[in-house]
Amino acid sequence: MIIDHIEPAAEEAAKIAEMMSAKYPVTVSTVAKKLEMTELEAARRMPVDMIRFVKGDMAERFDELWEALCDWEKATLFIIHGGHVFEIAAKLSKGKRAQGYYNILAKDAVVGGHLNYENVAAAAFMTMPFMGRESLSVQFFDNDGKCSFSVYAGRENHQIIESVKEAFMRDRDSFCA
Repeated sequence: MIIDHIEPAAEEAAKIAEMMSAKYPVTVSTVAKKLEMTELEAARRMPVDMIRFVKGDMAERFDELWEALCDWEKATLFIIHGGHVFEIAAKLSKGKRAQGYYNILAKDAVVGGHLNYENVAAAAFMTMPFMGRESLSVQFFDNDGKCSFSVYAGRENHQIIESVKEAFMRDRDSFCA
């Protein structure tokens, strides 16, 4: 399945623009609620200068993308479940496929587990400010159009680490070309 940008209807574009200038925190989820659609469908309508989708079949490209994120000096994994927000700041660890999952089992891994790569319909590199601060992330959307988890560029002293920013831009250009 190929996932790419959709030109929003005028009303949708106006709502998105209004939210981007809002004083409150805006995420793909809040945009989706405002537009009354899934997070993936909302992301597809966001400005192309903010979001670019990984090209190709995500089930095939998942390992390659995850391993690129593992090369970042530091990242923050965001998982939102049941209204709870889990943030895990660490260097990500590589894994391997087995029994239908991408398994991260390294003994020294801060983030470990089993990722259902076959349920990742799309991934997108997003540059959307959050609460007035630069924010760079890779959003992973499931087959139901929900954001399963996100990987944000790592920070030190509230600033994105320069080497991570450079890697984000390089990876975005590579995966989204």
